[in-house]
Amino acid sequence: MAVLRPLDKLPMLNSGVLLLVGTDEALQQKLAEAVLQEKKDFNISIHLARSLPLPSERDHLRPRIDLIVFMIDIKSKYSLKNVETSLAYVDANFFLGKVCFLVTGVGRGSSCYCSTTSANITDLCWSHTRSFCLVLRLTDEEI
Repeated sequence: MAVLRPLDKLPMLNSGVLLLVGTDEALQQKLAEAVLQEKKDFNISIHLARSLPLPSERDHLRPRIDLIVFMIDIKSKYSLKNVETSLAYVDANFFLGKVCFLVTGVGRGSSCYCSTTSANITDLCWSHTRSFCLVLRLTDEEI
């Protein structure tokens, strides 16, 4: 159960590997299908994980991960806790343009688990990425 490091493996030519981390498997699948349908000049492979760390017994088979997308469902307290726990298994160098947060369900305020959810998400981002460029995408869409 090792920490994910951005430069521990060689990159593959004209390809990228995306890791989606989140508790909602249906939403992960929809996002993966949407990304794969986009027209592009390179190959992309997408891996799904409920949480980190990834199992170490298959580490030698795993390709280099180019981008980690942490998916947070604002209506699920477990979703936010899962991301907070998973962040401990990501090397700080990944936050230099290789991590983003996708928060879903923002437009459904009545179904939020608490009124301070957005403050919790902001605290989560700042506490782990003080001096790094970080992408935080808030959406009310179901992708």
